[in-house]
Amino acid sequence: MMNTENTALQMIAEAARCPDYGPDMVKALMKKLDMNEKGFALLMNVAPSTVRLWTSGAAQPSGTARRLMQIYETGPEIVGKIARGQPPADGRDS
Repeated sequence: MMNTENTALQMIAEAARCPDYGPDMVKALMKKLDMNEKGFALLMNVAPSTVRLWTSGAAQPSGTARRLMQIYETGPEIVGKIARGQPPADGRDS
């Protein structure tokens, strides 16, 4: 039993690794999503000046921002869903 739990924890730890998202990676993600600074700032829910700091290397994205970028990079289709204002698929009508 202990071995199975250990393996599950190792898988979670592996999946939980998040890229650093330095300036080049942020720019590459913006290009992949076909977004300018303003659009990416709206998507990330930050000020455009924050995106400028990330792309210039003057500041690093927070852990949460990096995780969001990883999600957008892994599943860019989620961006379209956000843009269309689709409610979360939780089975409730709002």
